[in-house]
Amino acid sequence: MHRIEIGNEVETHRLTIVWASRKTVSIDIFGHVEAVKTVDYVLFARALTEAYHKLDGTAQLVNEAGHAIVTLTFKRGVVDVRIVRGGSVRTFRTDQSYVTPALAQIGVIE
Repeated sequence: MHRIEIGNEVETHRLTIVWASRKTVSIDIFGHVEAVKTVDYVLFARALTEAYHKLDGTAQLVNEAGHAIVTLTFKRGVVDVRIVRGGSVRTFRTDQSYVTPALAQIGVIE
C-alpha cells in the first residue's frame, strides 16, 4: 500500500492507495474507497509538484465521476486543504512544509 499524508500541527489525514492498474487507482480516504482514473492521478501529481514549487496554484484530485475528492490550494506558502469522503467534507489550513511529505510520497513527475 502507498500512503499519502497531508496535515498540520493539529491533524494528519492519510490517503492510501490500496489498488492500482494502468486505468484506475483505488484510494482509501478514512475508510471510504474512491476510484480515480490513473491519468487523473498523474495530473494531480503534476499540478501538486508545480504548485508546491511555485508556492502558488491548485492541485485537485477527482474521482471517476469527476468530483473533486482532494484539493490543495497554495498561496505564498499557505495551503488550504479540502478532502471529501463520501458526503462529508474536511477543510483545514497548513503551510507548505507540512505538504513536503505528501510530495515525497507522490514523487516528482516531469
